Amino acid sequence: MRKLIILVALLASAAPGFSQDIKATILKHLKTSQDFTIKVAEAMPDGDYGFKLTAPQMSFSGQMVHLAQGFDYFLSTLYGETPKPPKPTSESKADVIVFVKESYDRAAQRISSLKPEQIAKTYKTDEGSQSGLDMLLGLLDHTTHHRASAEMYLRSKGIAPPEYQF
Repeated sequence: MRKLIILVALLASAAPGFSQDIKATILKHLKTSQDFTIKVAEAMPDGDYGFKLTAPQMSFSGQMVHLAQGFDYFLSTLYGETPKPPKPTSESKADVIVFVKESYDRAAQRISSLKPEQIAKTYKTDEGSQSGLDMLLGLLDHTTHHRASAEMYLRSKGIAPPEYQF
Protein backbone atom coordinates (compact mmCIF):
# COMPACT_ATOMS: atom_id res chain seq x y z
CA MET A 1 0.00 0.00 0.00
CA ARG A 2 2.84 2.34 0.86
CA LYS A 3 4.39 1.79 -2.60
CA LEU A 4 1.07 2.60 -4.26
CA ILE A 5 0.75 5.85 -2.31
CA ILE A 6 4.29 6.85 -3.29
CA LEU A 7 3.58 6.02 -6.95
CA VAL A 8 0.37 8.09 -6.94
CA ALA A 9 2.21 11.00 -5.29
CA LEU A 10 4.97 10.85 -7.92
CA LEU A 11 2.47 10.77 -10.78
CA ALA A 12 0.50 13.66 -9.31
CA SER A 13 3.62 15.76 -8.92
CA ALA A 14 4.63 15.03 -12.52
CA ALA A 15 1.21 15.98 -13.97
CA PRO A 16 1.83 19.75 -14.25
CA GLY A 17 5.11 19.15 -16.09
CA PHE A 18 3.46 16.60 -18.35
CA SER A 19 0.69 19.10 -19.13
CA GLN A 20 3.32 21.72 -19.99
CA ASP A 21 4.95 19.25 -22.38
CA ILE A 22 1.56 18.59 -23.97
CA LYS A 23 0.90 22.30 -24.37
CA ALA A 24 4.32 22.88 -25.89
CA THR A 25 3.79 20.03 -28.35
CA ILE A 26 0.28 21.17 -29.30
CA LEU A 27 1.52 24.75 -29.77
CA LYS A 28 4.42 23.58 -31.92
CA HIS A 29 2.08 21.64 -34.20
CA LEU A 30 -0.46 24.47 -34.21
CA LYS A 31 2.23 26.88 -35.48
CA THR A 32 3.24 24.42 -38.22
CA SER A 33 -0.44 24.01 -39.08
CA GLN A 34 -0.88 27.79 -39.25
CA ASP A 35 2.08 28.26 -41.57
CA PHE A 36 0.96 25.43 -43.86
CA THR A 37 -2.71 26.50 -43.86
CA ILE A 38 -1.77 30.05 -44.85
CA LYS A 39 0.29 28.67 -47.75
CA VAL A 40 -2.73 26.64 -48.90
CA ALA A 41 -5.00 29.70 -48.56
CA GLU A 42 -2.55 31.86 -50.51
CA ALA A 43 -2.29 29.31 -53.34
CA MET A 44 -5.94 29.73 -54.41
CA PRO A 45 -6.55 32.74 -56.67
CA ASP A 46 -8.89 35.37 -55.22
CA GLY A 47 -11.44 34.80 -57.97
CA ASP A 48 -11.75 31.12 -57.01
CA TYR A 49 -12.45 31.56 -53.31
CA GLY A 50 -16.14 30.88 -53.99
CA PHE A 51 -15.36 27.66 -55.89
CA LYS A 52 -17.03 24.42 -54.76
CA LEU A 53 -16.10 20.91 -55.87
CA THR A 54 -19.77 19.91 -55.73
CA ALA A 55 -22.93 21.90 -54.94
CA PRO A 56 -23.44 20.54 -51.38
CA GLN A 57 -19.85 21.20 -50.32
CA MET A 58 -18.48 24.36 -48.75
CA SER A 59 -16.66 26.78 -51.01
CA PHE A 60 -12.88 27.06 -50.73
CA SER A 61 -13.43 30.17 -48.64
CA GLY A 62 -15.96 28.25 -46.54
CA GLN A 63 -13.41 25.50 -45.87
CA MET A 64 -10.85 28.03 -44.65
CA VAL A 65 -13.37 29.91 -42.49
CA HIS A 66 -14.81 26.70 -41.00
CA LEU A 67 -11.30 25.44 -40.22
CA ALA A 68 -10.55 28.66 -38.31
CA GLN A 69 -13.93 28.79 -36.55
CA GLY A 70 -13.32 25.28 -35.25
CA PHE A 71 -10.81 26.64 -32.75
CA ASP A 72 -13.63 28.41 -30.93
CA TYR A 73 -15.72 25.23 -30.73
CA PHE A 74 -12.92 23.11 -29.30
CA LEU A 75 -11.47 25.68 -26.93
CA SER A 76 -14.77 27.07 -25.64
CA THR A 77 -15.49 23.69 -24.08
CA LEU A 78 -12.18 23.79 -22.17
CA TYR A 79 -13.05 27.23 -20.83
CA GLY A 80 -16.66 26.37 -19.95
CA GLU A 81 -17.99 28.79 -22.57
CA THR A 82 -20.64 28.62 -25.24
CA PRO A 83 -18.98 28.74 -28.66
CA LYS A 84 -19.40 32.07 -30.47
CA PRO A 85 -17.22 31.66 -33.55
CA PRO A 86 -16.20 34.93 -35.16
CA LYS A 87 -16.57 35.59 -38.88
CA PRO A 88 -14.29 37.25 -41.41
CA THR A 89 -15.16 40.69 -42.73
CA SER A 90 -15.92 39.06 -46.10
CA GLU A 91 -15.12 35.81 -47.88
CA SER A 92 -12.53 37.48 -50.12
CA LYS A 93 -9.06 36.00 -50.18
CA ALA A 94 -7.50 38.90 -48.28
CA ASP A 95 -10.15 38.96 -45.54
CA VAL A 96 -10.17 35.18 -45.12
CA ILE A 97 -6.38 35.00 -44.81
CA VAL A 98 -6.40 37.75 -42.16
CA PHE A 99 -9.22 35.91 -40.35
CA VAL A 100 -7.37 32.58 -40.44
CA LYS A 101 -4.14 34.13 -39.13
CA GLU A 102 -5.98 35.92 -36.31
CA SER A 103 -7.90 32.74 -35.42
CA TYR A 104 -4.71 30.70 -35.15
CA ASP A 105 -3.05 33.42 -33.05
CA ARG A 106 -6.05 33.58 -30.71
CA ALA A 107 -6.10 29.77 -30.41
CA ALA A 108 -2.38 29.71 -29.55
CA GLN A 109 -2.92 32.32 -26.84
CA ARG A 110 -5.82 30.38 -25.36
CA ILE A 111 -3.93 27.09 -25.43
CA SER A 112 -0.93 28.78 -23.77
CA SER A 113 -3.24 29.87 -20.94
CA LEU A 114 -4.65 26.41 -20.24
CA LYS A 115 -4.05 24.98 -16.80
CA PRO A 116 -3.07 21.31 -16.29
CA GLU A 117 -6.50 20.66 -14.73
CA GLN A 118 -8.25 21.83 -17.92
CA ILE A 119 -6.18 19.46 -20.04
CA ALA A 120 -6.77 16.51 -17.70
CA LYS A 121 -10.48 17.17 -17.03
CA THR A 122 -13.21 15.14 -18.76
CA TYR A 123 -15.87 17.18 -20.57
CA LYS A 124 -19.32 16.27 -21.85
CA THR A 125 -19.47 17.11 -25.57
CA ASP A 126 -21.74 16.36 -28.50
CA GLU A 127 -19.30 13.55 -29.28
CA GLY A 128 -19.54 12.06 -25.75
CA SER A 129 -17.08 12.36 -22.88
CA GLN A 130 -13.68 13.71 -23.87
CA SER A 131 -10.64 14.88 -21.96
CA GLY A 132 -9.07 18.26 -22.56
CA LEU A 133 -6.27 16.43 -24.33
CA ASP A 134 -8.83 14.76 -26.59
CA MET A 135 -10.21 18.20 -27.42
CA LEU A 136 -6.76 19.60 -28.26
CA LEU A 137 -5.97 16.64 -30.48
CA GLY A 138 -9.40 17.01 -32.09
CA LEU A 139 -8.63 20.66 -32.80
CA LEU A 140 -5.47 19.70 -34.69
CA ASP A 141 -7.25 16.87 -36.50
CA HIS A 142 -10.06 19.23 -37.55
CA THR A 143 -7.58 21.66 -39.12
CA THR A 144 -5.87 18.82 -40.98
CA HIS A 145 -9.17 17.51 -42.32
CA HIS A 146 -10.38 20.83 -43.72
CA ARG A 147 -6.98 21.90 -45.01
CA ALA A 148 -6.73 18.59 -46.89
CA SER A 149 -10.18 19.24 -48.37
CA ALA A 150 -9.00 22.69 -49.46
CA GLU A 151 -5.98 21.09 -51.11
CA MET A 152 -8.33 19.00 -53.25
CA TYR A 153 -10.00 22.23 -54.39
CA LEU A 154 -6.56 23.49 -55.47
CA ARG A 155 -5.81 20.27 -57.35
CA SER A 156 -9.15 20.42 -59.18
CA LYS A 157 -8.14 23.90 -60.40
CA GLY A 158 -4.79 22.54 -61.63
CA ILE A 159 -2.86 24.15 -58.77
CA ALA A 160 -0.26 22.04 -56.98
CA PRO A 161 -0.72 22.47 -53.22
CA PRO A 162 2.25 23.61 -51.14
CA GLU A 163 4.54 20.84 -49.97
CA TYR A 164 3.30 19.17 -46.77
CA GLN A 165 4.82 20.36 -43.50
CA PHE A 166 4.91 18.50 -40.22
